[in-house]
Amino acid sequence: MSIALPKIDRSEVLRYLGYGDNEPDALVTAQLEQAEQIIERLASPKAIYRLFDLERSGDTFRVSGTVLELEGEAIRAHLMGADQCILLAATLGMAVDQELRRIQVRDMALAAVLDATANAAIEQFCDSIQQELTTCAASRGLCLTTRFSPGYGDLPLTLQRPLCVVLDAGKIGVGVSDLYLLSPRKSVTAILGLCREPAPNRPEACAVCTIAEHCNSRKAGMPCGK
Repeated sequence: MSIALPKIDRSEVLRYLGYGDNEPDALVTAQLEQAEQIIERLASPKAIYRLFDLERSGDTFRVSGTVLELEGEAIRAHLMGADQCILLAATLGMAVDQELRRIQVRDMALAAVLDATANAAIEQFCDSIQQELTTCAASRGLCLTTRFSPGYGDLPLTLQRPLCVVLDAGKIGVGVSDLYLLSPRKSVTAILGLCREPAPNRPEACAVCTIAEHCNSRKAGMPCGK
C-alpha cells in the first residue's frame, strides 16, 4: 500500500515527550527540527493489509481462514457488531532504527527526541492509512473501528507472530522477535473492525488499557485515544 508519510505533528511529539502544555526551550526546539529532518530523510514507510470475515466462537472471535483467535474482553468489545476485520501492518523501515541506535551512543537527549518523533510519525502514518480505509468502507456503506493492537488491553502480545504470518508482513520488512516485539521497532500491527453501523457503546481507549492507572499522558489530560 502506497501512502506518503504525513508532515509530523510536533504537538504529538511533545506529548510523547511529556511536555503537556509547556513550550520547549530553544535547545529542544532545535533537536525537534533535527529529528524531523532525520525522519523525513530516512523513513521508508510501508504498509500491508488484508480483509477477512470474522467468526464468533463463544466469547472468542476467529479470523476466518486463519489460525488467529482474538481473545479477551477488550477486543470483543472493540469488534462489537463487526462481521469483518482488516489486519494491518505498517513500518517506517529499518534505517530509522539504525540511526536511532547510532545517536543513542553519542547524544541521549537527541535520541529521546528522535524516538518520540518516530513514534509520532508511525502513528500519523497509520492514521493516514486508517482514513483511506474509512473512506473505502464508507463507499460500501460500512463503518470502520479504530485500530486495536496485540498487547493492548487484554489482547495477548503473543498474537504478533501469527498476525504477521497471516499478513506475510515480511514483504514490507516487518518481523517479530522472541519476545513478540516488532522489528523494525517503529512498526505497528493492528486490527480494525468493519461494522454495518457505528457501535455507540464501544468503550473508550483508556477504559480497556492495562496501564491507564499509571499513564502520564492520561494524567496530563492528553490520552492517546488510539
